[in-house]
Amino acid sequence: MSVASKTKAVLNIAERKPAELAACLGIPVQSVRNKFSRDVFSVSDLLKIFDFVGCTMYVEFEDGQKIRYTIDDVKDSSKAKVDHPILEKFK
Repeated sequence: MSVASKTKAVLNIAERKPAELAACLGIPVQSVRNKFSRDVFSVSDLLKIFDFVGCTMYVEFEDGQKIRYTIDDVKDSSKAKVDHPILEKFK
């Protein structure tokens, strides 16, 4: 399943429309449609979308460790939250 398909599913579950998503991303509705048709979403786009619908994005390792990505990582990358001790050295 493509990123666009999964993102459409997220929006459907959240009962959100493309016009609402366009307002969230600060772009025209046609640009939202282009993102879906071209299957082109940045991580920043996805984090904004997930925040908009009220869900969270994680990277989960086989051993169960998780790193959480939030809208705060987009708003101010210099002050990104560090939820894992290994990431402390990358501040």
